Amino acid sequence: MLEKFIPHLIKDLELGDVSLGTGTPGVYSLPLEEGLKITMADSPNGFILKCAIAPYPKEREEIFATQALLANLFGQGTKGAVLGMTTDGNTLTLTQEISYQVDYKEFMEILEDFINTVDMWYDETINFK
Repeated sequence: MLEKFIPHLIKDLELGDVSLGTGTPGVYSLPLEEGLKITMADSPNGFILKCAIAPYPKEREEIFATQALLANLFGQGTKGAVLGMTTDGNTLTLTQEISYQVDYKEFMEILEDFINTVDMWYDETINFK
């Protein structure tokens, strides 16, 4: 599915001759500002979006974890995506799996919501004190 969306995405985002390919079939990487990138991968019935957002706050960890868990509750603070951590516990991540076929317009809406959620949680994590 992503293979047919990527050329439209590159055109819509005015990325020019940039290739979003990663060398792995069905996996693409969309760079954002400040070293952030969204990995997009085909799945059997749809696609998956992933992003390593920022270093996980170690000070007042319980308070931040509670905020993240509340955000995950019913997808209210994540627009349907899921906050998590890397296996080493050092980085906050956001993942969303779409397990159905979508058209390009719906793909762009999902991607835009995902990017906005990444931006919000990046700011939340960096500014957490």
